[in-house]
Amino acid sequence: MFKKLNILILKAFIGPFLATFLISLFLFLIHFLWKYIDELVGKGIDTFTMLRLIFYSMADLIPMALPLSVMISSLMTYGNLSESSELVALRSAGISLNRVLAPAFAVMVLFAGITFYVSNIVIPRANLEAKSLLYDLRQKKPAFNITPGVFYNQIEGYCIKIGRKDADEETVYEILVYQYRQGNSQLNTVKAEKGIMKLSPDKRLLYFTLFNGTRYEEMTDMRDYFRSYPHNITRFAKQELTFDLSSLDLKLTDKEAFRGDYRMMNVSELQQQNDSLQRQAQRKLQRSQDIFMAPYFHLLPDSVKPGVSPIKQQDVILNFPENRRASIFSLAITSARGIKSIADNNLNEVTLMREEAVKYQAEWHKKFTLSAVILLLFLIAAPLGTIIRKGGIGMPLVISVVMFIVFYAINIIGEKIGKEGVVPIWFGMWLSTFILLPIGAFITRKAGQDSATLSLERYQKFFEKLFKAESGLRLFPKRKAKKAKGA
Repeated sequence: MFKKLNILILKAFIGPFLATFLISLFLFLIHFLWKYIDELVGKGIDTFTMLRLIFYSMADLIPMALPLSVMISSLMTYGNLSESSELVALRSAGISLNRVLAPAFAVMVLFAGITFYVSNIVIPRANLEAKSLLYDLRQKKPAFNITPGVFYNQIEGYCIKIGRKDADEETVYEILVYQYRQGNSQLNTVKAEKGIMKLSPDKRLLYFTLFNGTRYEEMTDMRDYFRSYPHNITRFAKQELTFDLSSLDLKLTDKEAFRGDYRMMNVSELQQQNDSLQRQAQRKLQRSQDIFMAPYFHLLPDSVKPGVSPIKQQDVILNFPENRRASIFSLAITSARGIKSIADNNLNEVTLMREEAVKYQAEWHKKFTLSAVILLLFLIAAPLGTIIRKGGIGMPLVISVVMFIVFYAINIIGEKIGKEGVVPIWFGMWLSTFILLPIGAFITRKAGQDSATLSLERYQKFFEKLFKAESGLRLFPKRKAKKAKGA
């Protein structure tokens, strides 16, 4: 019997979970693409490169899509079981709610382990690929496309402008080409009435055939150029120019340049980097104290011996001759300012090191919190589904979105106050877990006791009595009973 029960619940749970997970992942992916659409469109990115970016970026979206899909699928599964009275039949057969939750919870434990592996191994590697590729795509120059009336300067050493273009996208008119050298005053100008543009098959060369034009060339290599500014004018009926478009190609950056980012590290690397930063901060403080601060502190060895101390007045400055007091005051002020400047600089450096270390600590805790949150959200959503007794997608989706917004807000607040030092970083990163744990325990306990505390029917009757609604004000109108046959 229990084997059949496990199969029944798993079949009812796995389908909605996979469907909601893929849909959630797709929605977050659309948001990601929309964020960078302005920087990617018009650069001639090929389909394979774009698919690579999407594939690698999807890994970083899992921590957002997974909690939402867990809540929706849990509410749908156990809401359907309650609405169809299957849960009532199981409870009447003596099967406890915990036993009904056990199969799906076991799947969640398995998913929590997989999630930790993905968060610790897969996501850092995918982030490394995605961030480096996205950086290269954002740095890539736009694809070759000359707009009439607009100067095109993406080809190194040239600036091109055309007056108009035919429908074939190859024949152009009123052409103006400026050729220049970076860091040199040489400037050659070509004007033509008509031209034909053609790209090579690999789109790395542009063949530009010009008709009926003039070429103006400045003779900058001549010795007396700056005295007479000589130049050369050439008129032509036809001239061919070849432009190298290789500078428009996608240039791949070495991935090692991004490896130091905390989002590209696993647990052991994060711990190692955090320890390294902590040691650097400690060495910085010790070095500041031993080397920079020591010269500003002077001790008089004999001043501690009775009867030998030259200090007789309580006000120290009165122990020195009056004609030296002004210089002593000036030296003291200069020394104090020097100490303060050194202390402030060292404090700023140490603060930056510790703020950087906090990022690695937060990411270290995040590897574990996601797995714990998945289990807690299931223990909230699944019992809640048995209480609200509403299946389908409508009510579970509304409740899940509200719960996800609350969870996400708490998570963001906890991370922010932890990084700012308001609370310890471990407390801030686990804040959502600390809040969800008692809520999950309370809802699971009430669902196991068949408590009416969270029952929608109970609140329906309360509001009906409060507003004294006879009809039309019912939050959940009762279905009309079907007339008996033959009545």
